[in-house]
Amino acid sequence: MRFPSCFLLPAVAAALALTARANPPAPEMAKAPVPEALPAGAQVVGLEVQPAKVVLAGRYEGAQLVVTAKLADGATADVTRLVGYRLSGECAEISQTGRLDARANGAGSLAVEIAGQKTVVPVEVAGVVKNQPVDFIRDVNPVMTRLGCNAGTCHGAKDGKFGFKLSLRGYDPIFDVRSLKDDLAGRRLNVASPDDSLMLLKATAGVPHEGGQRTKLGEKNYEILRAWIADGAKLDLAVPRVAKIEVWPRDPVVQQIGARQQVRVVATFSDGKTRDVTAEAFVESGNGDVAKVEGGLVETLRRGEAPLLARYEGSYAATTLTVMGDRSGFVWQAPETWGRIDELVAAKWQRMKIAPSALSGDAEFLRRVALDLTGLPPTADEVRAFLADPRPVREKRDAVIEKLLASPEFIDHSTNKWADLLLVNSKFLGKDGARLFRDWIRQELEANTPYDQFVRKIITATGSNKTNPAASYWKILRDPAEAMENTTHLFLATRFNCNKCHDHPFERWTQDQYYHTSAFFSQVALAADPAGGNAKIGGTDVEKPRPLYEIVSDKTDGEVTHLRTNKVAPPEFPFPAQAEAKGTRREQLAAWTTAPDNRYFATSYVNRLWGYLTGAGIIEPLDDIRAGNPPTNPELLDYLTQEFIAHRFDVKQVLRLICRSRTYQLGIATNQWNADDKTNYSHALARRLPAEVLYDSVLKAVGSGPRLPGGLRAGQLPDAATDLPSGFLANLGRPARESSCECERSSGLGLGSIMALLSGPAVSEAIGDAANEIAKLTAVQPDDRKLVDELFLRVLSRPASEQEIGKVLASWKLIERDHAALLVQLDAAEKEQAPIFAKAQAERAAVVEAGKAELGRYEAEIAPRLAEVEKARVAAVAAGEAAVQEYEAKNLAAAQTVFENTAPVARTHTGWLPLDIFTASATGGITLTKLPDGSILASGERPAKTDYVVIADTKLAGITGLGLEVLPTAGETNFGPGRTAADGSFVLGELAVKVGEFGQDATPTAATFSSAVADFSQKDFEIQEAIDGRKGDENNGWAISPSYGVPHFAALTLAQPLGDAEKGVRLRFELNQPRNGGFALARFRLWVTTGAAPVQLGYPQPVIDALRKIPAARTDADKAALAAYWNASDPE
Repeated sequence: MRFPSCFLLPAVAAALALTARANPPAPEMAKAPVPEALPAGAQVVGLEVQPAKVVLAGRYEGAQLVVTAKLADGATADVTRLVGYRLSGECAEISQTGRLDARANGAGSLAVEIAGQKTVVPVEVAGVVKNQPVDFIRDVNPVMTRLGCNAGTCHGAKDGKFGFKLSLRGYDPIFDVRSLKDDLAGRRLNVASPDDSLMLLKATAGVPHEGGQRTKLGEKNYEILRAWIADGAKLDLAVPRVAKIEVWPRDPVVQQIGARQQVRVVATFSDGKTRDVTAEAFVESGNGDVAKVEGGLVETLRRGEAPLLARYEGSYAATTLTVMGDRSGFVWQAPETWGRIDELVAAKWQRMKIAPSALSGDAEFLRRVALDLTGLPPTADEVRAFLADPRPVREKRDAVIEKLLASPEFIDHSTNKWADLLLVNSKFLGKDGARLFRDWIRQELEANTPYDQFVRKIITATGSNKTNPAASYWKILRDPAEAMENTTHLFLATRFNCNKCHDHPFERWTQDQYYHTSAFFSQVALAADPAGGNAKIGGTDVEKPRPLYEIVSDKTDGEVTHLRTNKVAPPEFPFPAQAEAKGTRREQLAAWTTAPDNRYFATSYVNRLWGYLTGAGIIEPLDDIRAGNPPTNPELLDYLTQEFIAHRFDVKQVLRLICRSRTYQLGIATNQWNADDKTNYSHALARRLPAEVLYDSVLKAVGSGPRLPGGLRAGQLPDAATDLPSGFLANLGRPARESSCECERSSGLGLGSIMALLSGPAVSEAIGDAANEIAKLTAVQPDDRKLVDELFLRVLSRPASEQEIGKVLASWKLIERDHAALLVQLDAAEKEQAPIFAKAQAERAAVVEAGKAELGRYEAEIAPRLAEVEKARVAAVAAGEAAVQEYEAKNLAAAQTVFENTAPVARTHTGWLPLDIFTASATGGITLTKLPDGSILASGERPAKTDYVVIADTKLAGITGLGLEVLPTAGETNFGPGRTAADGSFVLGELAVKVGEFGQDATPTAATFSSAVADFSQKDFEIQEAIDGRKGDENNGWAISPSYGVPHFAALTLAQPLGDAEKGVRLRFELNQPRNGGFALARFRLWVTTGAAPVQLGYPQPVIDALRKIPAARTDADKAALAAYWNASDPE
């Protein structure tokens, strides 16, 4: 029984698409809301109230209480809405939700009681007066924000709503007060009669309002707005502003799913005073699956963690809510730890009541670490050797980590990731520019350049991006604002694009900071590099073409204008870091960005590395650090950051630290206590392999040769535009490299990617390759059990179990049975069809005979007419030939005489001699035929791509150059000289010449070229590309579009002369034509020259010999050579 490839296709696809897949039970979800109550059987042993003392200043102030019950089992519960409140005195009033509001000056006490436990909170109220002063910034603006007036969906929109515009969320009080007081002659405010103000009438729905009723008469928000209007609607810019806010309680833990947790928000102002702003603040859940928030009250939905982001007047604070759920029966057992990483992760497990998975097996670990660090699975031999290694687990695993970190495959894999982040794309850089930039990245990673130095080199890069490819970063990001947004996102994981038109709606970043930071990017100059010649990149109806290479430099002019103020924004950093404030703006920027105390720089990169290796960042998404997206394990992130800085930004050290941790090496199988964990690293996560890793792993597993241009692996491709013909890499989510966002790479499995993986040509061609290692293995391994085991080692990087071997062999037997059944069905069908076929054959024969008879009658009928037509054709041909002879007699001789008298002397320095072709062959069903004039004609099939091989023997010595002449060809579109049906063009990807012994087929030696010239080259397909060694690249080579139907000549100078007059040499010409679509040569001729290097276009040597003589001295042979050359080359 031999191994069928139909078994391997789904096995390879499924196994390599996922490292593994776990099937956790459905998460515990909250049921329909029920009335709040203490947990069943809970015993309250104490109460804690926040704040412990309430002090209110003014009639509009209030405080939100948070009452926490301490239970006998050590847990806590929010009982804010369950306790009984009893307030002494008339200074305030309390609601059952725990909201305490001022009523009158005085003092009192608030008794809080539940289940026999009682505590007392002192209450003091002062500053309450009849006409309470109200400030726009401190009081009114928060109310308008809370009511939604200045939201982005209402009057805070870019163009406002219905003619009324406010600044988004009140970031510009001057603009807002002017809009309220001055716009439309002040009709929105009525100081004399505040209740008749349009502002209040709209908010209370006293008049029609698109936004509906936002407040009611008598409510506190209404009274605040009314009091401000009555006081003259003043604006005091000197009032203390909010300095920070805090959320209480910090990191609350809720034991039961469905329970609620009250939070309170406290603002601290610039004068040091504090104020409870829970009623005006916004609190939002960062994980809507775990918790939802309304009015500061959090309702839990399922077990897990949810970041809670509070925002108030441009300040932000965050805390993390933990929902435990039912953990009955859980007993904490401290796991083994191998280092600080494990200790910090285990501390979180203990708090979350999570039991980690067991350590991964050796095979699972080896496959994981190899794919993570190199993008390639281990070989079967490597798996066997690792499993047989008798050393202790940690010792041998540490050794393989070091081996992988030192491998060239690790460098390639890391280079590919950085090429994504740095936008290495021929769309921006051209093919050569993209290749140079990627090569530079690889060199830096191979040298293990410290991360801060690597980034500094990019930010400060100057000179041509040809000689200093790091400067390509500035060639790609040409606009200061675009460069600023990309740089802060890439190296600091912050998103500065949302604060361009206004202050960031969910973050601390302001509009001023956007333009001040952009100023550091404004003094970058770009100038065309002469080394690029006239070569251009891009160019459309809306975009000007750019030079292929550009010189990047710093200039002293160039500023950024603030959008709001329309003034020059001076360069200022958005937050402080210890860096030298000297040098050019980019040098200052680089120093600040890479400063060890820049809290975003090191943190953002170690978070990326952790996410790359584990499948989930400590902050997720990996490149989105913000207040509302706190780390799941802050202590772990701080530790990795400090280790990175302490080791001077050594990336390999961080990777080593993570891979050596027991946390990284945990197994993927889950248990009862961690099946729903996705963020605490208690088990390995199943991950789909990236597109390049998946494709390279398929090829390595089946042992198939490379199918990408240049023989490269997918992970080694320099340009995002290069893909398989089927588009496999794009279908599987490879990024287009037009954005540095991690989100540009897709790891999902949609219908297109599934079909590409399971039935697309990329995988099936590799598996079906008759020369792959699987085919060889089946030919030499007679034992099917060993064969299955070897396949498991190759595909899954582990031995097959006895059960798995049995299932595979059983499936093969099913294939045999099904095949036998199909043969029986085929035989029966053939017998059934035999008489039907015979009858159809007889009917066909009768029809054919009748047709022949009819054809004979018709031919006899039209014979006289055909004779007349033939007579007319012969006469027309004779007339045409006479016209040609007459034209040649009148014009050709004169034109040839002009050529002979005006031929450039320079072209007579290189004389070309024809080669005597020994043999010519082609792939893809093409036939190459040698014609009497020495040219070679291609005919037959028209494959998508092909290779020609032409062999010639010569005893010419001192050959300095080779010539390729492409010739017009009758029967081809536009007369060629190519074979593509669309326009008759061709693309010669690579011309290689090998030199061997005269008349022998022994292994020849490759010759090299030093230069090349052609009489015409298509844009972006210069003749030099045909000798650059990049065989197989369909976007590389020599082409002549749109100059069809005329001869073209290319002269190639050899790096070293060749030839032997005595022994002779054999020349083997290999013409690689890899472009899909049949872009092959139709007719061509090969020449050699012994002229001085570098060789020129020149003429055939007999023509040069004739031109060097005066006309009277030319022989008949000279005249014939001149006439033959002119007849062949004259365009007419």
